[in-house]
Amino acid sequence: MIKELEVNNQILPYKIINKNNKNTYFRYKDNYLEISKPYKISEKYIIDYVINNFNKFYKKYLTHINSIPNDLEIILEEKSYQLVINNKRPFSFEIIDNQVIVNTTIKDITKIKKKIYEDHLLKMINRLTSQIDQVLKTNKIKKRPKILKYYKSKFGSYHRINNEITLNIALAKANINYLYYVIMHEYAHTKVFNHSKKFYKVLETLMPNYKYYDKNIKKLSIWL
Repeated sequence: MIKELEVNNQILPYKIINKNNKNTYFRYKDNYLEISKPYKISEKYIIDYVINNFNKFYKKYLTHINSIPNDLEIILEEKSYQLVINNKRPFSFEIIDNQVIVNTTIKDITKIKKKIYEDHLLKMINRLTSQIDQVLKTNKIKKRPKILKYYKSKFGSYHRINNEITLNIALAKANINYLYYVIMHEYAHTKVFNHSKKFYKVLETLMPNYKYYDKNIKKLSIWL
């Protein structure tokens, strides 16, 4: 259930979830702050903490809200475009000046955006293929299949059972270097599954300048 905290006439919607976590995690989802806390930590403790740091949480909340595009806006590689939809088939789109012209009979705007982001992300991956292949060859790492999906809370993952890498189509919104970073991050997990020091040594070998992207990817908007 979403509740509200009000401090100095500023309202911060929030939701607290009890989980078997070791730590407490704060994430901004849709239009509220989601707090995942261990059962042993009281709700009052969490609320007091948020109130004592309210300005920080509220500022991040505003940044998050402002990063959510409107229905007819689409962002590709950091550039914003106006979405223009023609009721035609088959599905296709082209970028003309500051517009993405789409031919589709799909009515759901989110589904239209997902198709565009997936298609554009494939093109971005193709632009990186030779560079990625060279790094993998140098480090004797086998290529893995790449699955494209939309996630609200992560940009990528490596699945050991299926031995495949999943990439968030929202990466199509960002600078292509972030896509490269996520791919290298997941390939590092094929060597070390956790986030230990050994993992980051592998990642640094694959991408020497990874630290900048590792730090700043948290600032990217994940919303479609």
